Amino acid sequence: MRTLFLTLALTFSAGVAANTTNESTDAIETTSTFISAPVDTKAAMKEMRLEFKLSERADSIEEMSKSVMKLESLIDYLKQETYTPEKEEMYQEGFNKLSVSVELIKLDLEAGNLDKAKETLAQIDELRVEYHKKRNPSIWSKIFG
Repeated sequence: MRTLFLTLALTFSAGVAANTTNESTDAIETTSTFISAPVDTKAAMKEMRLEFKLSERADSIEEMSKSVMKLESLIDYLKQETYTPEKEEMYQEGFNKLSVSVELIKLDLEAGNLDKAKETLAQIDELRVEYHKKRNPSIWSKIFG
């Protein structure tokens, strides 16, 4: 919230400065580039699910390539987040495995093999199940190991 407020304040300041003076607003614009918005993990994960479904339903290499590229950029986006210390390693491990699977899919698509790419896409769903269980273990797995 604080980052959003600072970004809005700097943006507003830049607009006011640009409209009221003849001075350059380069200093304000440069300052705002150092402020980065926090990663919206939940929204990115939902978007990943959508892109996965689009890849799964794709009828052409071009269609699947487009959604796989978006999936790849979402994974890179999520890798930037700082997670809780006890889960940081698990998240990064999962994202790295996802990146490897996406690279394999891209190779399959470059080779013109849509069916093989869809088979490789199934690995991503297996990783989703595995890491969601690690992230939110059931009460029974906590009790019985």
